[in-house]
Amino acid sequence: SAQTGGSGGTRSVGSAQTGGSGGTRSVGSAQTRGTTCAPPGAAAFAALHCLSGYAFGRSSILAEEIPLLAAAAGASAACIADPFSLVGAHEFVSAARKVGVKPLVGATFELDTGGEIVLVARSKQGYESLSRLVTACHLGEPRLHPLATWHRLEAHSRDLLCLTGGDAGPLNAALAKRKCEQAARLLERLTDLYGRANVAIQIERTYLPWEIAVNQRLLELAEATGTLAVAAHPVLHPRREQFPVQDVLVCAQTLCTVDEVLGRKPRRHPDQPQVPERPARSLNAERHMLTAAEMAERFADLPDLLANTLRFADRCDDDVLPARTRLPTLYQDAEHVLTEAVWAGAHQRYPTLTPALKRRIAHELDRIVRLNFSGHFLVMWDACRWAEEQDIHYSGRGSVVDSVVAYCLGFSRIDAFRHKLHFDRFLPEDGSKRPDIDIDFEAKRRDDVRNYLTRKYGQDHVATVAAIGAYCSRGIIREVGKALGLPDEAIGFLAKRLHGGISADRLEESLATRPELRDSAVCKERFRWVFALAERLMDVPRNMRCHSSGVVVSSRPLCETVPVMWSAAPGVEEDDGNAPNHLRIIQWDKRTAKHYFDKFDILCLRGQDVLSGTERRIRVQDASFSARDIGTDDPEMYRAMRSGELIGIPQSASPAMRQAHIRMRTQDLHDASLVQAGIRPGVGGAVKINELIARRRGKPYTFLHPDFEAILGITYGIIVFQEQVDQLLQTFCGYSSGEAEDLRDAIHKRRREDYGRAIREQLLARVLANGYDLAVAEHVYELVAGFKGYGFAQGHALAFAEISLRSVHCQQQFPAEYFASLLDAQPAGYYGPCTLVNEARTRGVRILPPDVCLSEDGFAVEDVRSDQDPQLVFPNGGIRVALAQVEGLSAATRSRIAAIPKPHRFGSLFDFAAQVRPDRDELENLVLCGAFDRLHPNRRAALWAIPDALRHAHALSPQSGDQPVLPLTLPEPPMPTGIVDFTPEEKALHERRLLGLDVERHLMAYERDHVASRGGIPGAAAKRLEHGRKAIVVGNPIRLRFPPTPSGKRVVFFDLEDETGLLNVTCFDAVYQRDGHAIVCSPYVTLIGEAQDRDGHTAFLASRVFPYHPRILRPGEEASSLPVVTRDFLVG
Repeated sequence: SAQTGGSGGTRSVGSAQTGGSGGTRSVGSAQTRGTTCAPPGAAAFAALHCLSGYAFGRSSILAEEIPLLAAAAGASAACIADPFSLVGAHEFVSAARKVGVKPLVGATFELDTGGEIVLVARSKQGYESLSRLVTACHLGEPRLHPLATWHRLEAHSRDLLCLTGGDAGPLNAALAKRKCEQAARLLERLTDLYGRANVAIQIERTYLPWEIAVNQRLLELAEATGTLAVAAHPVLHPRREQFPVQDVLVCAQTLCTVDEVLGRKPRRHPDQPQVPERPARSLNAERHMLTAAEMAERFADLPDLLANTLRFADRCDDDVLPARTRLPTLYQDAEHVLTEAVWAGAHQRYPTLTPALKRRIAHELDRIVRLNFSGHFLVMWDACRWAEEQDIHYSGRGSVVDSVVAYCLGFSRIDAFRHKLHFDRFLPEDGSKRPDIDIDFEAKRRDDVRNYLTRKYGQDHVATVAAIGAYCSRGIIREVGKALGLPDEAIGFLAKRLHGGISADRLEESLATRPELRDSAVCKERFRWVFALAERLMDVPRNMRCHSSGVVVSSRPLCETVPVMWSAAPGVEEDDGNAPNHLRIIQWDKRTAKHYFDKFDILCLRGQDVLSGTERRIRVQDASFSARDIGTDDPEMYRAMRSGELIGIPQSASPAMRQAHIRMRTQDLHDASLVQAGIRPGVGGAVKINELIARRRGKPYTFLHPDFEAILGITYGIIVFQEQVDQLLQTFCGYSSGEAEDLRDAIHKRRREDYGRAIREQLLARVLANGYDLAVAEHVYELVAGFKGYGFAQGHALAFAEISLRSVHCQQQFPAEYFASLLDAQPAGYYGPCTLVNEARTRGVRILPPDVCLSEDGFAVEDVRSDQDPQLVFPNGGIRVALAQVEGLSAATRSRIAAIPKPHRFGSLFDFAAQVRPDRDELENLVLCGAFDRLHPNRRAALWAIPDALRHAHALSPQSGDQPVLPLTLPEPPMPTGIVDFTPEEKALHERRLLGLDVERHLMAYERDHVASRGGIPGAAAKRLEHGRKAIVVGNPIRLRFPPTPSGKRVVFFDLEDETGLLNVTCFDAVYQRDGHAIVCSPYVTLIGEAQDRDGHTAFLASRVFPYHPRILRPGEEASSLPVVTRDFLVG
């Protein structure tokens, strides 16, 4: 009864928490505007303090869920108030408008003097103040430690309302310590800053032990100062029973466990003012959305506090979000400049401008100018011209390739006119879709392009879009498991075996159905709470980082529209030296940013880095070579594609791509584009790609109506490209280009709810209304609704095929330069360094070990001498492993090594230690990977010499630094003698561990004799077997794939790697269910199965899979006494 009052009526001051006699009075009502109470039948309150998942670790509610919860609770308004964040503002407001809840946009600010306050935007001007304030608090402090100073609050206070923060607020903190005068001064400072009418004292009733006394003092302070008091209940989780989800999130964020009674709060940065921090964990489950009835019961003695929430909400405009921004003015006469640039580019790229070509260019220009997108094209044109001047490789991708204007401006390398690409997919007639200009730059130079835009338009006008990371299955296991106190071994064991798209709500089920988990010693009971929390945690925001490509440009300062903050990943943005070296990002992801900004995708494709690196290495011998000049008409390129020799080729290296090219018998760029697009899920999976290949190779087919042939003729009657869906909808259903694109996009995005089926009657009716019969209408529906997965536009497929073909040319003609560039560009493509090195070796390229006297930071091409005749030299026949490939070798150490001229950098291990000053671990890793073999061939002896080398270096120069140190004349210690070196197998194991690749030969080469003696054959031999021939193959399974199947059964594809290359392996569900633990968990396996000829491509169908235990991984055992696991070679 202490919280609900006693007898004799109610009042809102004095003994408000304990009850008493007297009438009813309103607290601070003289200072408010709007209605004095809610009209009959209206909601009784406004939810003024709601945190969303974008509070990152403090709330488990999605931003769009807050209005739904508020509406269900009977609240007429709700306020989102995430800490230093407006990330969820757009989602929150959009959802609120749909359910009729008034949206209030606010943010929580932690003061440098301690405590939190909530500021709410009254108007659009107030939103701008709020956005500028959040920006100042982020950019003015170290990353991840935003802080509100009083100076910043004063600078951005216009049109804001203030809530005092409740239990976390400075007023409550002062009054809890009975510092009433301090609380009064704090309140006075807030009212001086925002105006007394715009400040509200927040009253919470969450049943905390100190709450009754503090609330009493707050109400007395409100009455004494005439300040509005409101019942602002904090909302951190939807319902009381979901408190464990929110509590675990807090524990995961603050790196504590649920066993800690109070938990922790992240400390402030050392450079910031330090104040006593309160625990971040809630002490009970009361911070959930209360219904109107529950709020009325909880504040039964203070009904005016509920009415005051409505008064507070009434002070805010219904729409406070900003308007869409415009691009900066690059040219005063943008339309004229664009037109001139396009026609100049046309004359440069086309030998003759035919009337049809002129009409196409004029048509595109007319639409671009009419829809006012000239500036959009000119911004990217200017950036691409600058990249060309800096010798940065780039090319267009996506729907922009469908534009002839883009080809003339140099965005794309694909001639849209020649390939008859459809401009409507890129820019619909009605302008319903803004032009999406996607350009792939070199990954290592992309930040240079971003920095150019920043210098061009100003750092306040350019920033990168944010990317929101959400909890997924593995993240739940790892982070929630730690919060629940599970052992690291159990967490790691389970997390590593979660693959193949196990959703969070099926984690527990997977323990019983997945053999790699079912047959493991996983204690289900131990993970019970993790499984219980998993479904609710799925998709809850986890962090915010820099988007890989999206950049926004605005004529107005960005912070007027959205807060700007430092990225979570280091960037290379140029600044005045006072700010951290990080990229600036806006607090919206690309889905939200597109509503307010013109967004440009400064993408990267590692294939561009590979071509650039190959070009640079070739120019050492041939200064005229240019990778940009490589065409797509060389028959040798297509021979390589048809042969499947595509390992290491960007966009074409996967087994599915290699098999498709073999079966398609690729003859030209169009065939290559069919393969690029045909293996995507939208086309319809294996059934459709098989049918496409069969028709391409001559299988007869017909069209139900001649209009189908005009659209699907180039793809043999099957939808392969996205724009074909648009064309079907336009031709047969009568949709405009914009409507067709929107409908196709909706079918894709809403595929989980089977949106295509929902619009069936609508599509059929429109087709019939256009004069076609029911059979045609049904066929149109089947085609359109069936293309609901991820797919490619035709221009996008052509662009990827084009860069693959140029890469094939470089790989075939210059293998050492190409593979060195590919290894330098890692991670790039489908396979890792170990596979790429093995592939290079099979092409005759020698891999040279790292060498402290010769290696550079990156992989280098070197001449090699013949093993048979040392006088015979093969130019550019080898690749020297990079220093950067050595595990644990810091960038500073690598730069000190590279700064010393080759080839006689060092005379000994001791000389190296004296000049470079590495730490012990670095020196040990260099010795074990063979980097000192030139100076000391005995690696074990060199290891023993490391302590002497470090002492010798310290004696020569006790000071350490980043610059090379010239050694004094002190005698070097002697190298240890009489020490037996590592065996070749042991050296190979150390190299694989420290370099991630095999230098001299693949590890399986050391096992070959043993495997052959027991009937095993190499992977290359298995690929030459006749169809149906059985064999035993041993190797390393890599790149496991679990594609979905119509039946729901599991089919596993993987590559089996050995010294001869890769063997494509298939395991059907029965084999997976029996041997899945070996497939997933064993680094080496023995396969028993048969060869299968699939239209010229040989795959291996496994009937049994067993773990294989390599002899080289069993140190100390004699070969003759090695135990043989009979299951490893079981036949039959």
